[in-house]
Amino acid sequence: MADPVTTAIVAALATASATKLGDGLGEGVVTTFKSLYRAVTKRFRSEPEAQEALDELRLEQDDAGAVEAVSAHLERAAREDPEIGRLLAELRSEVREINQAGEGSVVNQIHGDVSGSARVIQGRDFHGGIHL
Repeated sequence: MADPVTTAIVAALATASATKLGDGLGEGVVTTFKSLYRAVTKRFRSEPEAQEALDELRLEQDDAGAVEAVSAHLERAAREDPEIGRLLAELRSEVREINQAGEGSVVNQIHGDVSGSARVIQGRDFHGGIHL
């Protein structure tokens, strides 16, 4: 399973939108994302399986299998292409930095059934009392 940062990058690649990486992105993050998007798009065009996985994710953005498939293709591309590897590492670092600073988005992943009597409660930056 891909880590939350890679999952966010893959989602951003699928939608061609850096905003999937978090709020308040600086110009450097957006520039790095655009460069990675161009490099990955060019590479995946010459790899039918990778392109098909990305197309599937574009159609069904919540498909965990498609996220995993694109993540695997992205990781392989990063190992084989030094430029993609450099851009991906740089973008991961920048996104982690934003998230650690509390300025970025929070990624919550829930696995399992949350219907019926199951309950999921999540939150961030509470100010004041909470009563459940």
